[in-house]
Amino acid sequence: MRTRSILALAIALAGLVGAPVAQAERRPSGVRVECSSRGDRYEYCRTFAIGTVRLERQLSKTPCRQYQTWGADGDGSGVWVRDGCRGVFVVQPGGGAGGHHGGGGRVATVTCTSKDYSYAHCDVPVWGRSVWVQRQLSDKRCVQGNNWGVDWRGIWVDRGCNAVFAIR
Repeated sequence: MRTRSILALAIALAGLVGAPVAQAERRPSGVRVECSSRGDRYEYCRTFAIGTVRLERQLSKTPCRQYQTWGADGDGSGVWVRDGCRGVFVVQPGGGAGGHHGGGGRVATVTCTSKDYSYAHCDVPVWGRSVWVQRQLSDKRCVQGNNWGVDWRGIWVDRGCNAVFAIR
């Protein structure tokens, strides 16, 4: 049994190699997380906290604009950055976004964009969860199965779909 546990831990740690690293620091005023996008890449950083997220300090020369180059899950459990945004984000306890689609439960949101009508993937945890377009951002209508969908890694978009997706 112990060998199986050690093997499972080794496999889990091996999966983290090459993953974006978020440096989190827990303080009474909230959890601080540094999250960085290199170039035009999308990165997702877990905060391991629940609350309201705000940008405390921009570290990049590239502007960090909420809903454009950075955003957070509705409950504050993760922050995403893209297009060169680098910053220190604070998760303040309490709050967290509410919202409903069907039954109860928390709703997280992520913005996923098909830049220049190209395929893009937003790595967010969606396994066993409902995903829907909460707010359309592009002129091109986002149609599930046509220009957006869900796979085991997260949400994919293509051919001009740009939207805020809700996840429960």
